[in-house]
Amino acid sequence: MKEIKRKIADNISEIIKEFPEEVRKKFDGRVEIARGIKEEFGDFSTNIAFKISTDNYPPFKIAQEIIERLNLDFIERAEFKNGFINFFLKKDVYLSVIKKILKEKENYGKGNENKKVLVEFVSANPTGPLTIAHGRQASFGESLSRILEFAGYSVEKEYYINDCGKQIELLGQSLKARYYQLKGENMEIPEEGYHGDYLIKIAEKIKGDDLSDEFFKNFAVNEILKTIKEDLDIFGVKFDRWVKESSFLNEAEKLIKFFEKKGVVYEKDGCLWFKSKDFGDDKDRVLVKSDGSYTYFLTDILYHKNKIERGYDILINIWGPDHLGYIKRLKAAVEVLGFNPENLKIIIVQLTTLYKGKEKIQMSTRKGQFISLRELIDEIGPDASKFFFIFRKAESHLDFDIGIAKKRDSENPVYYLQYAYVRLKHLLKYSEEKGIKENEIENAEISFLKEKEEIDILKKLSQFPEILEKISSTYEIHLLCEYLLEISKLFHSYYQKVRIVGDDKKITLSRLALIKALFYVFSNSLKLLNISLPERM
Repeated sequence: MKEIKRKIADNISEIIKEFPEEVRKKFDGRVEIARGIKEEFGDFSTNIAFKISTDNYPPFKIAQEIIERLNLDFIERAEFKNGFINFFLKKDVYLSVIKKILKEKENYGKGNENKKVLVEFVSANPTGPLTIAHGRQASFGESLSRILEFAGYSVEKEYYINDCGKQIELLGQSLKARYYQLKGENMEIPEEGYHGDYLIKIAEKIKGDDLSDEFFKNFAVNEILKTIKEDLDIFGVKFDRWVKESSFLNEAEKLIKFFEKKGVVYEKDGCLWFKSKDFGDDKDRVLVKSDGSYTYFLTDILYHKNKIERGYDILINIWGPDHLGYIKRLKAAVEVLGFNPENLKIIIVQLTTLYKGKEKIQMSTRKGQFISLRELIDEIGPDASKFFFIFRKAESHLDFDIGIAKKRDSENPVYYLQYAYVRLKHLLKYSEEKGIKENEIENAEISFLKEKEEIDILKKLSQFPEILEKISSTYEIHLLCEYLLEISKLFHSYYQKVRIVGDDKKITLSRLALIKALFYVFSNSLKLLNISLPERM
């Protein structure tokens, strides 16, 4: 459909060249063609008549002349309404979509972007099990990575491990206290430490004589990382690389000297400050504290310096809302490092409120009051968990209703989608059992598709490449969820209305061609969303 939009825009541009000078002066060379919002507004529309109108040439007059001079054989009719020229395409345009899908199969909608992208997500501190907040980031990051890769990008996924600093020291002290409590000794967990019962289970695994503070710290980090990796594996999320904060610290002095040469740091109150205010931040930020220790900001810069040196074109960070204030300072730092700050994409994934019935679950990792990602998966399954996490905009707060997620009916969107997939798969299997061969379906005469529901499905199928293209630039993966639900509704209604495999073979083959095309788009979409493809429901 991109080609259709281009041809309409080009034809209108040529027509405008024949208008009087007063109209041509207002034309900037761009004709924006958008999808019709409603069926009565056509398949595509443009507001160009309004944009280039003058006192002598009002919108309706310009629109009338454009419509009269249109020279496009794929347009059935055009009309001017509410300031827009609406275009209605011939049915053959949509019938050709089936042939395109059946030819390209799983590659329908695939892009050809040629850029190297690093997606860093989850990156939860190894101080406790993954929570549902991390689960939402994991779902988003995995799906986005898959969609970008399908769009043609070379994508790598990375998990950044904060294995240094005060939090890790407190974790080690908390495990030490749990260990000696198991030995019958009265050792208190630090007030700011980690009080969750998960540290008791880790303490039970400790054996040996080396019980230094360093041992407890390293043991806790390694055990928690094992659990995190196991949870992510069950969740269907895999990373290409795991990197540790500690691996960059030896580059700190070199980075500081580089910043000094650039004139973007200064000393004050015994601290080293970065001039982030010069780059739009609300204030300057500390890199080195008065005691000589490094701030998280400095280690984040070191990490991004490493990313830049690896030659990525685009860096995508998926963060929780607690990192919102870090965006301007980090963009300032990468700019000093010579990286275009516009190519550092930071996506804030808002928190999730989990409900059990009417009960709102409060969460705190340190106090041990939280629902872990593993507990959620065990209760409702990975597919429901993943879909519910990505069904809403990432920047919107999510209220997660476990009750709906456990239902096995149309109220549960995941069940609704997977049920549609199983129906599609069984229809194709049934046709095979009836002796219909795949090449008969792929070469079917599709002009027999005349039902309104059939054309509506075809129109939706034609939108698939545009949906993916939009997601690859906006990162709004919820659009694919909405698209799938809309096309599922169309299919379920169509399935109930007509007999797909019937007595008339020509009609049967044309309908099976539609089903086959829908199957390719549907199964591919579920894969991109990291949702499994069940054999039966």
